[in-house]
Amino acid sequence: MPRPSQLLRALGDPVVDLAAWLADVAALAGETLLALPRSAGRIRPVVREVLWRQVYFTSVKGAPFTLLLALLVALAVAAQAPYTAGAGGAVLGSVLVATLVRELAPLLTAWIVIARSGTAIAAELATMRIEGEIDALVGMGIDPFEYLVVPRILGAAVAVASLTVLFLFVSVGASAVLSPFLGGPDPHVLLDHVTAALRPADGVALAAKTVVPGTAIAAVACHEGFRASRSITQIPPAVTAAGVRAFTLVFVWNTVVTALLYLA
Repeated sequence: MPRPSQLLRALGDPVVDLAAWLADVAALAGETLLALPRSAGRIRPVVREVLWRQVYFTSVKGAPFTLLLALLVALAVAAQAPYTAGAGGAVLGSVLVATLVRELAPLLTAWIVIARSGTAIAAELATMRIEGEIDALVGMGIDPFEYLVVPRILGAAVAVASLTVLFLFVSVGASAVLSPFLGGPDPHVLLDHVTAALRPADGVALAAKTVVPGTAIAAVACHEGFRASRSITQIPPAVTAAGVRAFTLVFVWNTVVTALLYLA
């Protein structure tokens, strides 16, 4: 039979490891936010180029799949139009706000960014660490944090926010267009009900579910990439850890924000 001290150690070690990991990720994100006022208006051209490349790869290149997913979700939601036609669109409008605005749009967009960019960031930084490129940057007098971490975190935050807006615009618009063809209300009637169902708190919650997850996704990916030891076999575990932990962190964060939204 295990001793109480052994049980406490078995339970306590994972908690301590989790707390240390969260502190490291939060430190990366916090340092990035603190670096913004210091570097405002004087971002070095090479760092600016990395930032634009990250925004382009994450936002622009990720837009086609986001559009496809938004259309598929819109079709699934609009298919419920016949069952809510008796309420004149009020129920369907509330459903669109509850499912798309508050939940699916930010969550699915964050997952797209994790799958496309979070894992890519982890693989890239792990490879750079293993091949000694990060040490080479230090030797040339380039701050790896400024050059590698800051633009990736900012780019991911911008990408999640912009892709979420795109997802909402397309999914809500497509739902409104498809609604009359499926026995639901006219587009302008449905959009009026969507507007009526929105609350000021929804805007705050949407910002919290886009900016914070975007920052967290890149911070987790950078952290896991930098942790890779000097062996090429450590790249797949770093990529897997970045994806799984970012997925979990985003899901937990969105759940907390949703709970606070409905309690408010």
